[in-house]
Amino acid sequence: MNSTWARPLLDRCRLRSDFLADVLTPAGRAVSIQWSAGLRDGARDAVAGADIRRRVIHLHPSLKQRAAEYRRILTHEMFHFVWVRLGNPKRAAWKDLLRAELAANARGELGWSSAWRKAELPARFDEYTCEAFCDTAAWVFAGGASEEYTLGPKWRERRRAWMLRMAPYHY
Repeated sequence: MNSTWARPLLDRCRLRSDFLADVLTPAGRAVSIQWSAGLRDGARDAVAGADIRRRVIHLHPSLKQRAAEYRRILTHEMFHFVWVRLGNPKRAAWKDLLRAELAANARGELGWSSAWRKAELPARFDEYTCEAFCDTAAWVFAGGASEEYTLGPKWRERRRAWMLRMAPYHY
């Protein structure tokens, strides 16, 4: 499977196509999708997962019947590939943003994967920062509503501003 699987989603996200090509297909190695039941995130059931080294996104077949959730989850998983290519200065800036939220006792999150890690802080801070980045990207770029969007509006807007300022997008 080549990178064209993501074209409609990425057009909607307004990611620069050269950035997309660099992240999702460096050296000609495309990211593929595999439909897989029985996915796990540690001891928890999961509907998706990204295997960065093998360049595979695993999605649960139930997502085929839920277009909005498919868009949100696929965007989240794609941004795992962005996270590993983001660079230390931008990752450090993201962590600073999250530390400010935590210091202010901001409640809620923008997805299940970051919410359960946030509940286990400080032990899972590095995992939390990655998952919060991907959940935030899914909220910003996939659109739609989700019961998982529980972070307060003030904090959501700060995250949106960070994403739009720090990442290579165009309008």
